[in-house]
Amino acid sequence: MSKPDSGHFHGANGKGGGSTSPLFNNGHVTYESIEAHREEFMGKTVEQIAELLSQNGYKFNIRPSKNREKTGSTAQIIEITNASKDRNIKQVQVSPDGSSRHGNVPYVKISTSNESKIKVIDGTPEKYIPGDNEKARLIFWRDSE
Repeated sequence: MSKPDSGHFHGANGKGGGSTSPLFNNGHVTYESIEAHREEFMGKTVEQIAELLSQNGYKFNIRPSKNREKTGSTAQIIEITNASKDRNIKQVQVSPDGSSRHGNVPYVKISTSNESKIKVIDGTPEKYIPGDNEKARLIFWRDSE
């Protein structure tokens, strides 16, 4: 595969998951399913992740991060508009460049109604700088460099 364009994460195969993705169980994700299938988020644009959500029954709006003007964030937010007992993802934040406060490591943060926040980080624990009040459960793409 060629080098990803701007807006992509690095190190993934670029294949989509579609509705056959083992990540979802009847519209729901768990920490364990995300950990086992983290490749569904790494190497993907916000549009590719939105398509995966769409194929699994989610409706949404995509918007830039509210921190764009203040911090220069390139993050994009997928706001779920049909969250219900049938779908547990409430929002997905796609941060393709990471942020300086997190060590410039790209990540995807998935907010759910029952699993709290889960970050899939395109890097290692050594490169990622957690925030002072980091509440998300962290999943790293790689254990070490």
